Amino acid sequence: MKRIPVIHLARVLRVLILAVLVMNILCLLLVPGIVAYVSDGGPAALAQAAQAELQAWLNAWLNAWLNAWQGREAETHFPMLAVFLAAWPAVWTRLDTALLTLFYWLCGGCTAVILWQAKRVLDTILTQTPFLRANAGALKRAAVCCWVISGAALVRLVLWLWSEGNVWPLFTYTALFIPAFFMGGLLFLVMSALFRQAAELKEDQDLTI
Repeated sequence: MKRIPVIHLARVLRVLILAVLVMNILCLLLVPGIVAYVSDGGPAALAQAAQAELQAWLNAWLNAWLNAWQGREAETHFPMLAVFLAAWPAVWTRLDTALLTLFYWLCGGCTAVILWQAKRVLDTILTQTPFLRANAGALKRAAVCCWVISGAALVRLVLWLWSEGNVWPLFTYTALFIPAFFMGGLLFLVMSALFRQAAELKEDQDLTI
């Protein structure tokens, strides 16, 4: 079986990471709107409201196209965008929605940092200079971000258990975040130590040549 060069894999992975990073940043802008919908009735209400707003948006564009075809001035609306923008100040009027928004922003921001550090490491692989102390530092920062997400999830889980008064929050993604990102941080820390040792060995070899 023919082996796929590491450079090709790194190039594909870099593109995927950049795409996920862009989508992550865009999702951060939608967090207040999603939180506002969820707090008013849960995921079912979110889906129903999103469907209604999307239908209104499509109808507005269809009417605009028909009006333009008939030679009349068209009026277009963006109800979905308006709803999400209106939710930005609304989520800060209640403690639960404010805390949930901050939690999502913190996790999303840390995820963006992790993706960016991974992109920096891949950049050095593409230039065939991966064994650098900078990569060890990048992986260590990714580990810290993983632990921040794990700690934030733990705080949210404790508050959720206290407010609900039952064990249902233990079976949600928030509970899964705690061990998953904690172990992810340990993995990044081990990789950081390996890259640092490799960088030190390379520096010693460069000095002896």
